[in-house]
Amino acid sequence: MERHILEGEKMRPSRFLTTAVIATLAVAAGPTTAAHATTAPTTPQDVGTLGGAWSNPTALSDSGYLVGSSETTSGATHAFRWRNGHLTDLGTLPGGGPSYAADVNERGDVAGTAFTAAGTARPFLWRRGVLRDLTAVTGDGISVTGLNDHGRVIGTRYTATSGQYGQAFVWRDGVATDLPGLGGDTLADDINSRGDIAGSTISADGAETEAALWRDGRLIRLTPPVGIASIGVDVNERGQVVGTVRVPDSGWHAFLWENGVFTDLGALGGTESYPVGINDRGQVGGNAGDNSNLRAVRWHRGTATDLAALSGVSGLATAMNAAGNVAGVADLGGRHGVVWRGAGVVDLGPLDRGATGGSVQFINDRGLVAGTLAVTGEGAHAVVWDIGRR
Repeated sequence: MERHILEGEKMRPSRFLTTAVIATLAVAAGPTTAAHATTAPTTPQDVGTLGGAWSNPTALSDSGYLVGSSETTSGATHAFRWRNGHLTDLGTLPGGGPSYAADVNERGDVAGTAFTAAGTARPFLWRRGVLRDLTAVTGDGISVTGLNDHGRVIGTRYTATSGQYGQAFVWRDGVATDLPGLGGDTLADDINSRGDIAGSTISADGAETEAALWRDGRLIRLTPPVGIASIGVDVNERGQVVGTVRVPDSGWHAFLWENGVFTDLGALGGTESYPVGINDRGQVGGNAGDNSNLRAVRWHRGTATDLAALSGVSGLATAMNAAGNVAGVADLGGRHGVVWRGAGVVDLGPLDRGATGGSVQFINDRGLVAGTLAVTGEGAHAVVWDIGRR
């Protein structure tokens, strides 16, 4: 049976679709004038590696912790944590295989997946220098997707009888609890500080996929008024959930759910839109338009702002922070990392070096932006740009 465990990646099926669209269309975004762009205040800082050729980030906290995975001197893959220039190897399980960080909280705890010597994926929580197997979570394999500030870990576990995607779980204080669903697979995608979990649930016959919010262990179905399928992506501290809904005679549309109200955010007059996140103001960042011409957008209180029209620079969003600043990529005489801030754009510089493409993946509330850039003679390294808080 096929399992959707991806080494070194958060198993976020809702974001696979968005990521695939961005990867396909990043170069397709038409060139724009750089007249509105400003120069990045600092050059990117190379996070480095654990001795090998590459490193890749997977999460960034507002307190400045960046986590991911890196090749070691021996060629193995280990999870890492970085902050203020200090890179830490999180190690592996005793006698085990590779480890991959999935998420980090504000105090620097890290959750992820580590493989045993036999090749079985196990969930871990790294805290104060100790990588701990979350033994209460059982199954043939585990994929971790999130961690909150109270140490709750979410993910999906797989058994001989589970379906293609498996059973979502939450681990807290040594106890693992399965999340209820519609009788089929369940997928946990994001968790906030109070323990609300956003994700999706699938019917027993596999015919229905519906966005879900779990609160205090109870399933809240985020049933769209119109739509073939819906998928939960992200939840903020107010319990607002964003995701995508498959709209008849159109495509996937971003949606916002709040207190039982399900709102289709539209597609800037096109057929497709995809969220990349929601902040605590209720602002939603994402991409919208036609499938061959998506562009960055920010939604707030029912209003969609086309960031290309606002700033004069068209591109694709990949992340958003608490201030509503949107990070992504744009064509500024080549593929550049950018941050739409206010009515302008901060140019992070070119992402592509030779045949190797870089990325912009995260932006936090302090103005740190994280992604990857190629290094001559090596693979891509995780990097951090500091554009300041604003």
